[in-house]
Amino acid sequence: MALRSIAMAAGANPGAGAVAVYALEFGASSLRSLEALPHIGAVIGGDDTERIQRLFRTLAEHLDDRSDRYAAVNAASLSEYRQVTGNLDEPRIIVLIDGFGQFRSDWELGHGRGEFYQIFMRIVGEGRPLGVHVVATADRFGAVPTAISANITQRVVLRMADEQAYNVLGVARDVLSERSAPGRAIIKGNEAQIAVLGGTANVAEQTALATSWAEELRASGAPQAASIRSLPQVLDEAELPDAFNGQPVIGLSDATLGPCGFEPVGTFVVAGPPQSGKTTALRSMVNSLHRANPATQFFHIGGRRAELRGWRTWSGIANGPTEARQFAKDMLDLVADDSMPGKMVFVIENFAEFAGSDAERPLKELLKAINRSDHFLIADGDINSLSSSFGLLGELKASRHGLALKPDAYDGDSLFKVPFPRVKRHEFPPGRGFMVQNGQRALVHLPLVEQ
Repeated sequence: MALRSIAMAAGANPGAGAVAVYALEFGASSLRSLEALPHIGAVIGGDDTERIQRLFRTLAEHLDDRSDRYAAVNAASLSEYRQVTGNLDEPRIIVLIDGFGQFRSDWELGHGRGEFYQIFMRIVGEGRPLGVHVVATADRFGAVPTAISANITQRVVLRMADEQAYNVLGVARDVLSERSAPGRAIIKGNEAQIAVLGGTANVAEQTALATSWAEELRASGAPQAASIRSLPQVLDEAELPDAFNGQPVIGLSDATLGPCGFEPVGTFVVAGPPQSGKTTALRSMVNSLHRANPATQFFHIGGRRAELRGWRTWSGIANGPTEARQFAKDMLDLVADDSMPGKMVFVIENFAEFAGSDAERPLKELLKAINRSDHFLIADGDINSLSSSFGLLGELKASRHGLALKPDAYDGDSLFKVPFPRVKRHEFPPGRGFMVQNGQRALVHLPLVEQ
């Protein structure tokens, strides 16, 4: 209730200056009703890792940018900057965290998350004069560590379950009791009552009033706060450009929500569990390579269950280990010949099927030659079948270049020796995963290409 009231009050007077509010819900989903208001940029659930990361990246950029701009005009705070420049469109940013204890538990430690918690710590320490503020709730006094509480400038103490908590929080212990009305609080040593929109405790009525008020605010010219977007669940291939930064495009990047290129040299592994989008990823990458360089020659190697054999016209095809053995021998000299014009791309489906077969040695020699050339090989396989780092599988993964679809946290070390953040497979739709190249990982989403 207190967070909802603070969020609403923040945008009640647009004429005094722009405000943007972003809410993170780690408790009950009680802030969704705020989304209708124009100054609410986003209400993000605690399980939406992607958008939480993007929010903190955006806030870090704001801190860097504002620090430089405010210093340039000798302004020590957002208020001074507005006075000096007359720019009331520079928004005061408020981050609401409902359930700080859970937020800290989820984000303080763990590879790939701790860096974002450090951004939060930076906001707490540096954000106030730059107009970036944090308002957080905690269900017990011990949930907020000293490093955070030392930077808290104001507390709103509601009724506590433990009477000793009042002493720890530095307020009188005889003001609030179990008989106190919901919303009764101690603020700056005084007893107060938290206001709610319409004076009603009914959430449905508050939501209806908030929606009506949002229309009034927009009609009066209140600006819309910038949203925190996310990668799409489904991506159309036609939405991507033919190339990006001189490279073929694999999909959209989580970092920019824009196109992401890949380096078409050496070997590239596409790994994932069943129904993760491996085959459609191969189709998408082949189409992208063709758009970027229509003169490319494409070759296909597959076993009995190869789905791409009849998908397009290939410059050469090998079916099964016996044909693959001879094909690899025939192509070895061509790949190794630097004087040969044009680019060749090899696509191998169900790569692990050839490990331990008669084709293993010739294919291993072909992969070595490709890794020394400017040609390219893409191979896919179930993530469990690609765990080995020896023989043919080891040669495929030697470049540490590829894509892990619907990954687990351990797949990065297994496939590329690059750690992945703490993730859960079910959070990834088909076609989404981590791409690794040059030792760096990036979350990408690939288009779904139908047969």
